[in-house]
Amino acid sequence: MPDLSGRAASKAPSPRRIPVARRATAWLAWWVVLMSLWVILDDSIALDELLAGAGAAALAALLAELAGYQAATRLRPRAEWLGRALTLPGQVARDTVTVFAALYRKLARGEEPASGFRALPVRYGDDSMEGKTRRALLVGGQSVAPNTFVLGIDGEAEVMIVHQLVVSSGPQEPSS
Repeated sequence: MPDLSGRAASKAPSPRRIPVARRATAWLAWWVVLMSLWVILDDSIALDELLAGAGAAALAALLAELAGYQAATRLRPRAEWLGRALTLPGQVARDTVTVFAALYRKLARGEEPASGFRALPVRYGDDSMEGKTRRALLVGGQSVAPNTFVLGIDGEAEVMIVHQLVVSSGPQEPSS
């Protein structure tokens, strides 16, 4: 049937050729991370719960790999970036105390927290897959703790714009 829109028919883009072994490795990496998260959050090693977690992690890993394939993106983290992840539990604990203290002051004394926006210095980097992965980890890592939420990164000014429920004093260096 002819194209009645008057536009030239365009060919659909050909699917990317990614080796099956690489996609299987990416799926396995997602599964390990998600299953680990399940075990940490569920706090049970009962067989039925582990099986449920394995199934949920397998499905979520499949969807994560499929989304990455469809979006034509690949995560390319470096080992040294993951070292900064070890500081996240301390940051979450510290921010949780800060947020609950602000909640207590609000409920007990009616004091509003000194919330606001901050511009934190950050190295933007290039537009390679490695640079995009680093920025995604920066945004995710800074937004994990309950006091800070990343709104975006300004590449020209090389700053990360965040909102804090309780504005911290002094410079706060995000992961670079």
